[in-house]
Amino acid sequence: MSQCPCGSQKSYESCCNVYISGRTPAPTAEALMRSRYSAYVKHEIDYVERTHDEHTRAQFDRAAATAWSEQTDWKGLEIKSTSLGHADDAEGTVEFVARFATNGVEQTHHEISLFKRENGVWVYVDGKIMRVPVTRAEPKLGRNDPCSCGSGKKFKKCCGVS
Repeated sequence: MSQCPCGSQKSYESCCNVYISGRTPAPTAEALMRSRYSAYVKHEIDYVERTHDEHTRAQFDRAAATAWSEQTDWKGLEIKSTSLGHADDAEGTVEFVARFATNGVEQTHHEISLFKRENGVWVYVDGKIMRVPVTRAEPKLGRNDPCSCGSGKKFKKCCGVS
């Protein structure tokens, strides 16, 4: 038996596959989040589509999701936090980071996902992508600083000319 891609340390058969196969619905928003990640890893796009809420399901781009699933080397899932989303809640959020490589380029997807119950079953509603702030390795050149190209001119009169 293989370990579940969701990072639970359980076997895939006893973890996310019970939801993906339709044997039982995910009991919490986090369980649904984990199983949706596993569905991408296992190329189970029917499940990804089926677990969208009724309003976003019609907008689901199956071809794009299939291509992304198949062209990606999935590296892991980290659940950062959850808010509500328990078995007796109506809504919940899950903050997660998915790590993957596409065309050899390592990437992360950091999102806060909103889930709700629809006819008693957890579904994905929407997500807010969290942007990683860019930090400079070197201080920003000011207009009056010497240009970094080595010309001896001020930056504004050299490479900083618009």
